[in-house]
Amino acid sequence: MTGKDKDYRYMATSNLLNELNKEGFKIDVDIEAKLSNIMIQQLDDAAGDVSGLAVKWSIPVLIHYVVFVFI
Repeated sequence: MTGKDKDYRYMATSNLLNELNKEGFKIDVDIEAKLSNIMIQQLDDAAGDVSGLAVKWSIPVLIHYVVFVFI
Protein backbone atom coordinates (compact mmCIF):
# COMPACT_ATOMS: atom_id res chain seq x y z
CA MET A 1 0.00 0.00 0.00
CA THR A 2 3.02 2.23 0.07
CA GLY A 3 4.40 1.47 -3.40
CA LYS A 4 5.27 4.12 -5.95
CA ASP A 5 2.69 2.83 -8.46
CA LYS A 6 -0.68 4.50 -7.84
CA ASP A 7 -2.54 1.54 -9.35
CA TYR A 8 -0.85 -0.79 -6.86
CA ARG A 9 -1.77 1.52 -3.97
CA TYR A 10 -5.34 1.77 -5.23
CA MET A 11 -5.80 -2.01 -5.54
CA ALA A 12 -4.24 -2.69 -2.13
CA THR A 13 -6.48 -0.08 -0.50
CA SER A 14 -9.53 -1.38 -2.34
CA ASN A 15 -8.84 -4.96 -1.27
CA LEU A 16 -8.41 -3.87 2.35
CA LEU A 17 -11.67 -1.92 2.22
CA ASN A 18 -13.47 -5.00 0.86
CA GLU A 19 -12.08 -7.13 3.68
CA LEU A 20 -13.06 -4.57 6.31
CA ASN A 21 -16.63 -4.56 5.05
CA LYS A 22 -16.97 -8.34 5.41
CA GLU A 23 -18.96 -9.44 8.41
CA GLY A 24 -16.76 -11.12 10.98
CA PHE A 25 -13.51 -9.51 9.82
CA LYS A 26 -10.91 -9.64 12.59
CA ILE A 27 -7.45 -8.13 12.73
CA ASP A 28 -4.52 -8.32 15.10
CA VAL A 29 -4.02 -5.19 17.23
CA ASP A 30 -0.41 -4.69 16.07
CA ILE A 31 -1.36 -4.97 12.40
CA GLU A 32 -4.32 -2.67 12.94
CA ALA A 33 -2.01 0.06 14.25
CA LYS A 34 0.35 -0.28 11.27
CA LEU A 35 -2.50 -0.25 8.76
CA SER A 36 -4.05 2.75 10.46
CA ASN A 37 -0.83 4.73 10.10
CA ILE A 38 -0.52 3.79 6.42
CA MET A 39 -4.14 4.68 5.71
CA ILE A 40 -3.78 8.04 7.44
CA GLN A 41 -0.84 8.75 5.13
CA GLN A 42 -2.99 7.75 2.15
CA LEU A 43 -5.54 10.41 3.03
CA ASP A 44 -2.93 12.81 1.63
CA ASP A 45 -2.00 10.64 -1.40
CA ALA A 46 -1.26 12.46 -4.66
CA ALA A 47 -3.67 10.14 -6.51
CA GLY A 48 -7.22 11.30 -5.80
CA ASP A 49 -8.71 7.82 -6.15
CA VAL A 50 -6.34 6.43 -3.51
CA SER A 51 -7.12 9.20 -1.03
CA GLY A 52 -10.84 8.77 -1.79
CA LEU A 53 -10.62 5.10 -0.84
CA ALA A 54 -8.77 6.05 2.32
CA VAL A 55 -11.72 8.25 3.26
CA LYS A 56 -14.10 5.34 2.62
CA TRP A 57 -11.81 3.15 4.75
CA SER A 58 -12.08 5.51 7.70
CA ILE A 59 -15.85 5.05 8.05
CA PRO A 60 -15.87 1.31 8.96
CA VAL A 61 -12.84 1.83 11.19
CA LEU A 62 -14.54 4.64 13.11
CA ILE A 63 -17.72 2.56 13.45
CA HIS A 64 -15.65 -0.38 14.71
CA TYR A 65 -13.90 1.88 17.21
CA VAL A 66 -17.12 3.43 18.50
CA VAL A 67 -18.92 0.09 18.79
CA PHE A 68 -16.13 -1.79 20.54
CA VAL A 69 -14.71 0.98 22.70
CA PHE A 70 -17.73 2.98 23.79
CA ILE A 71 -20.47 0.36 23.90
